[in-house]
Parts: sequence; structure tokens; C-alpha cells
Amino acid sequence: MSDGARQNLFNLIRIQKDLEKISGQVLARIPRANEVVAEIAELERDAQDFIYHWTEVIALSNDELAAHFVANAPAAFAWLDEPAVEEWIIKAMDAFDNRGLGFAVEVFDELQAYVAQHGDRQSGCQFDQVAGFLRYLVKGLGGRPLQVASEPHAYTDTEKIFLPQALSVLEGQAANASLYKCLAAFLWAQNRYGTWRYRALEEAIRQLDAADTWPLYQRLESVRLCACLARDLPGLYREMEALAHENEAERAAWEAFRALVPGLIEPEATARTSLALVAGLRGQPLPPPLRFQGEMFPARVREALFRRIPREKEALQRTLAAMQNELEMHTPDEDDTSRGQQAPNRFSVAKGEDEQGRSDLHELHYNNERVPMGPELESLLDSILQDLGDIEDDYLDPKALRDAYPADRESKQGPGEDPDGREGGSKVELYPEWDYQRQRFREAFCALTEQDVPFGDEGFAAATREKYRGLSKSIQRVFEAILSEAQRQKKQAHGDELDLDALIEAHVDRLQGREMSDRLYTHLRKSGRSVAVMFMVDMSGSTKGWVNDAERESLILLCDAVATLGDQYAIYGFSGRTNKRCEIYRIKTFDEPYNNAVKRRIAGMAPKAYTRMGVAIRHLGKLLNAVPARTKLLITLSDGKPEDYGSYRGRYGIEDTRHALLEVKRSGIHPFCITIDREAQSYLPHMYGPSNFTVVDEVQKLPWKVADIYRRLTT
Repeated sequence: MSDGARQNLFNLIRIQKDLEKISGQVLARIPRANEVVAEIAELERDAQDFIYHWTEVIALSNDELAAHFVANAPAAFAWLDEPAVEEWIIKAMDAFDNRGLGFAVEVFDELQAYVAQHGDRQSGCQFDQVAGFLRYLVKGLGGRPLQVASEPHAYTDTEKIFLPQALSVLEGQAANASLYKCLAAFLWAQNRYGTWRYRALEEAIRQLDAADTWPLYQRLESVRLCACLARDLPGLYREMEALAHENEAERAAWEAFRALVPGLIEPEATARTSLALVAGLRGQPLPPPLRFQGEMFPARVREALFRRIPREKEALQRTLAAMQNELEMHTPDEDDTSRGQQAPNRFSVAKGEDEQGRSDLHELHYNNERVPMGPELESLLDSILQDLGDIEDDYLDPKALRDAYPADRESKQGPGEDPDGREGGSKVELYPEWDYQRQRFREAFCALTEQDVPFGDEGFAAATREKYRGLSKSIQRVFEAILSEAQRQKKQAHGDELDLDALIEAHVDRLQGREMSDRLYTHLRKSGRSVAVMFMVDMSGSTKGWVNDAERESLILLCDAVATLGDQYAIYGFSGRTNKRCEIYRIKTFDEPYNNAVKRRIAGMAPKAYTRMGVAIRHLGKLLNAVPARTKLLITLSDGKPEDYGSYRGRYGIEDTRHALLEVKRSGIHPFCITIDREAQSYLPHMYGPSNFTVVDEVQKLPWKVADIYRRLTT
């Protein structure tokens, strides 16, 4: 046997052993295993190592899928470079996560189709490349929070903006990235400027047909929305206008069409204005669609509206009921005669303006006096106004909620169930999860819902205060001392004491013939606080018993003390069972005062399922970022490391949680963890950093420890 043949045989044996070492099942599942091993042997050593690495990663999920990868890997390296092969693998793994084994195998086996698509995409732009930027763009534009996701067609259902997986309409990646931006902005405008307002949508569905008049209505709305964007966002609209048409003939066709409907560019034009013009223009030649126009699917929008409108109506009535209780506590009692003469609904919404003169804002009034709104209530009102155009009287009547549902209904989650069987008709939000093995996000992998905690024992708060009477007073004194801390301001015209330095300077000025300053005093001013704190409380099954009791008692004592400072704070619990059922439990929102309902929810906190932390951190970080404050803290109370069914154990859960914490840190939030897990030193320094956690050795110390850490972090 020649040296070359001996070397080839050695390589074949080595590669076969390497693959068997990774997973003995992989080669056994490949029909032509010997041929595949020979093809891999002909590749460069870097390519072989790449195949070994990914075979090991894929086999952790499924041996069958790993076998299909190995069988097609040599051909992939013949047609694609290494980054493109990696994209091919990630596409298959995402298909496995979201759709199952069959779809993932199809991605690997249909390699030639992927190669053809990849060639088209070289001059195009991928959704994944711009998804992060587009989410920030849509958030920055304002209005109802809209998720950005990928689907074959570009459209919005008023909950999400859907965009194609890839765009190669224009030449060059930068131009196609800009087209993504224009698509997202135009679909945002449909939501913001009333295309999908409920009554206009119902009229359009009744009057229009898909083949004839709906395309005309879509062109008319495009004219109106472009006019709105040109008025409010002229810089962005100039970029959109530059990409709108394929050629000058299309541009001229649109100019001619706009000339037929001059009323649509007026500020007072609405979707109903467009609808009223349809009959007179029926049969009129239509210009080609704008490049960023997208599609319209009114049935999907209608379905989203039907889910959202009753949910938001009830949420507003609940919020106003809590506000009314708080306001009436500070309102002098009225006699029966004057009370009987008052209208049952005393809330109202009026137009408002900010310092820049923007008039698209709204103010909430109670008995004709303006009442402050937190960011959650502002967002809720804005969303309702986008759907309805105005706030109807029964939305502002908390009594309507009590009439619609029995009194014991308050302790339940909400009416009906959502399509996934979750209680409370809760809105499902999708979040990514970090897979450290692939070094990639699993996009839209975790499905999360918010629920209210059922009411618990009404006497729990009073019993806790009695149990910790001495400790409660100590915590209260510490927090009162924080409030009384003062800053000394020097060189003031009026004040409490003489400023010795200023007095000496003034004396020197007099001796030198200059005019003396009259700013010769010091003034003590209480330091202003601008703090928002999110308490993220572990409600996993492992907290059952004394841990759960300690968490609830800590929150009661802490809420009593924080009320002294007037800081903004919210309390949410978290738990879940797999990535499909991640749950957040509302205990106290930022908008909500600390009242009896909050105390009963704290009392009602109970152990649930498992500890999937990453998705909870991403969701609560988003809520905290919506609150205006200089200092933002995310304080976690937990009894153990992240853990859930499936792969969310050990290092996988720790790495996802660490990545989520890094994400919220980048947004300006300071995370801190308080745990009773004695093994926390083995994983918390890696997750939170060496100085951003504390371990409580005795659970009885938890109430004092929580209050002490809050004091240190916020001063």
C-alpha cells in the first residue's frame, strides 16, 4: 500500500472515530455513511472541525437531525463559505425549535434551494440583520407598543408588524435595509393614523370587496398616510419617497392619482374620508403599489381588535376603580343630597399639550381636575384611542365593571381564555432566548403572559405588621432618615446660615474696589429623588412553605416603608413551565397606589411551577424602561438558580439569565439579586457580577435585608 493510500485510510478511520465519539447514533442513521466520511476526509481540517462542532451541538437536540446535517455537510462546503453554512444550520435549528423535526430535516435535505436563495440574498438584506434596529425604531416612533416579527408578507394586525425574511428588491444591502425601515414605518403609520380604527374597519369590511374596491381603498389610504408622515416626520418621509417608486412612470402615475383626491392630504382627513371616495373612483386605473406599502389583511386585524378591545376596557376600568378609591380617601365627605346629585361617572379625558406644543396628547380629569397618569395608564389610554378614536363614557365609569362582573369576580384572573388555554384572556408576548451552545438567540421562543395574583387573606398585612412590630419601626426610621437628608447649597441670596467662603470673597472684592456679591448664604435643600424599582419575586414551586411566607412578609414591610419616600415601584412574580407557558404575576404596577388590593395580592402569592428567569427579566426590564426616572433598579428575590423542564437546566439557564441581565444593564437598569440559596456563590457572580447580589443565611433576616439593600441601592 502506497503512502498516499495509507494516509487516506488513516484519515477515513480518524474521521469515522471522531464522529462516533460525538454520537454513535449519527453515522448509523446515514444511508451512505462510508461515502460521506470519504467526502469529509477531502475537506480542509478547519472545515472538518467545523462539522464536528456542529454535529455535537445538533446531536444534543436530535441525533436524526445531526445525521442529515453530516450527510449534506460536504456538499454545503462545496457551494457555500463557512458563514453561509452556519446560517444554513441556524435556519434548520430554528425550524426544529419552532416547527419540529420534519421541517428542520427539510432545510438540510433541500440544500440546493437554500444555495439559490443565498445567492439572491447576497445583494439583499436579511430580517435578522435589521430586526433589532427596527424594534427600536417602532418603539421610538411611539403609540401602542408593536412587536416586529417575520412572515412571508409585510402587514400589521395592530399587535405586530410582520416583515419578509429577506428583501432583495433594490441593489445593495444598505438600500434593502432602508426599504425594511420604510416598510416598518408605513405599517406603524396604519396603526397610528387610524387606518385600523374599529368603526372605520367595520364599515370598510361591509362596503368593500377584495378583488375590486379594496385595492382602491388601499391606494387612497396610502395617499393619506404619506401626507401624515410628511407632516409629522418629514425627514423619514423624504427617505421613504426616494424608495417609493421603481421608475419615473410609476411616480407620474401616483402624482396623477393624488391630484384626484386633494382632500386626503388635509390634516383632518381620516380612514372614513378614504372610504367615502371609493364609490366615485371605482373603475379608475390604479397606480402600482408603493414599494413600502405592504399588504392589508382586514380579517386578521378584526380578530386582534376583538381580543384587545374588551381586555383593555376592563383594564382601564380596573385602574380607574383603584384610582377612585385612592382619590376619595383624600376628598372631604359630602352629604347625601350632594352625593345623589352627582353623575356616576366622574372621570373624563381631554386634549392636552406638552411643552413643544404637541396636541395629540390626552389628560385624565377627575371632577374636572387633572390627575397625574403613570406610563402604563398613558399607554393604555393611547391604545384605546388608536382603536376607537375617543374614550366612551362607560370606559371611564368604574361602576360599569362592578355591574358587569359579580363582586367575587375580583379574585379571578379575567373573563374567558385565550387561544392557548391561558386564564384571563391574557395577551401572549413572544421573547427570544439565548442559546449559549449555538451563540445565537432562539427568536420568538418564549411565550409569556401576565396574570393578576388572586386575592389572599385580608388580615395578612396587619398580622405581619404585628409580628414584626419592632423591626417595622426600625425600617421606617431608616427610610424617614433618607427622606430628611439634605444638600447644602452655597452662595445663595437667602438662606439659613452665612457662607464663610463667600463672605471672604466678598470682603476681598470690597478691599479691591469691586462690587460685593449679595450671595452670602447657604441653604439646605432636600435632595430630589428620581427612583423607579421593579421587584421581581420568585414564585416557583421551590418557594413553598417558609420561603414564600418570608417573601410575602418582606414585601409588606417594604411597601409600608417605601410609601414614606414616594418612590415609583412595582412588584411582579414570575414562574413558568417550559418555554410555551412563561408567566408573570401582577402584584403591584407602577400606576397603582399601595392599597388594600395590593396587600391582598401579596397575601395571595403562592408557589407555582419552575424558574425560567431570562424571559421574566426581559419582560420586566421592558416595563421598567417605560418609567421615567434617573435611577432604575431591578431587584430579584429568589431561592435558587434558573431551572425549568427540558434544556433549561444547569449552564443553559444560567447563560440565558446572564445574557438577559446584560441586556437590561445596557438599557440603563441596575440589577441586583437577594437569594437564600447557600450555593449561590457558584453561579450568581457569573450572572449578576461579584458585587450585585447578596446571600441571606437565615430566612428570618430576609425582611430586614430587603429593606436595608433597598436603602443602600437608592441613596
